[in-house]
Amino acid sequence: MLNVLYCLLAAAENNLPGWHMFEDVQRVDYTLADRDGTAIDVRAYLPRGAHLVDDQELPDIVRFVCEKEPSRAPFTFENRRRGTRAVLDPSAGCQVRRAPR
Repeated sequence: MLNVLYCLLAAAENNLPGWHMFEDVQRVDYTLADRDGTAIDVRAYLPRGAHLVDDQELPDIVRFVCEKEPSRAPFTFENRRRGTRAVLDPSAGCQVRRAPR
């Protein structure tokens, strides 16, 4: 019963930890495309139940996609929030290297 009351109070009171903590999760704004320009959703490569909540994780995930799908390379990765663009190729070790915009 106390748990339910706390949840109701936390929903109304900004100073208590509760659902308000989820309001500050940033939107992850990116594109990843293969050599044909086909968009790739990196969330399909995450473990079940995992959520992408930080764009700092993206380079590692994109590198993983590049290593698992070499036949679709090169990949173009763009992080719109940071204003960066990179091309990944298995022949270069799938490292994120900057490309001209």
